[in-house]
Amino acid sequence: MKYGVLVLILSFIQFTYAQNKKDWGYKDSGAPQYWANINPLYLGCTEGNQQSPINIITKNVNKGAAHFELKYSVAKGVNLILSHNTFKMVYPQGNFLEMNGNRYQLKEIYFKTPGENAIDSLRGMLEAQLLHEDSKGNKVILAVFFVEGRSNPIIDMLVKNLPTQPDKANFIANVDVHQLLPSDLASYQFDGSLTMPPCSQSVRWIVLKQTMTITQSQVDSMRDITGVNSRPTQEIFNRLIVK
Repeated sequence: MKYGVLVLILSFIQFTYAQNKKDWGYKDSGAPQYWANINPLYLGCTEGNQQSPINIITKNVNKGAAHFELKYSVAKGVNLILSHNTFKMVYPQGNFLEMNGNRYQLKEIYFKTPGENAIDSLRGMLEAQLLHEDSKGNKVILAVFFVEGRSNPIIDMLVKNLPTQPDKANFIANVDVHQLLPSDLASYQFDGSLTMPPCSQSVRWIVLKQTMTITQSQVDSMRDITGVNSRPTQEIFNRLIVK
């Protein structure tokens, strides 16, 4: 009898913890300003001095950006997943960014509405963030701003296959990542972090100067499901930004 009561008490405690457990997001008690309070692993979101995104002030930018090359091919298929109010494409192996003698594999593409980084306080309606990682876990994120204009073919494919349930994957065939990118790859580069918990630093950011276009209806289709999913810009401190 006592054992049965103990089991019931422990079950109730576990249920109560699960019900009260907070998760990070972009509004209310899960909003970015509270991330560090949700989990000790997220303390870097407030304690780090190389946090992303940032507002790039072009008059303060220096020369010296590293040359990089993109070795992308058409993916036979990618998985589109809704996670933490953000759509992400999970890429198969075989697509790379090469910089400073290192090869970084394209792992995922995140879509943020509105854009997170800013250039002279101007953000895109949407920002695509292409996350790359090398064999040692070092990360490079290539960011592309989208402004209002003609529809984008990949975004169009994405909108037609949007998952509405968290962590449910929708398969999209024949995705050419080049269609997300401008022809001119001139960029701003700086050290930063992931823009989502745990906000890990030592991420090299490449923010492209040239924008791509998207329609308001494409943005609305995504935001109707995710809501706003952008982290506010963070302090630059003494970081060097190069072009």
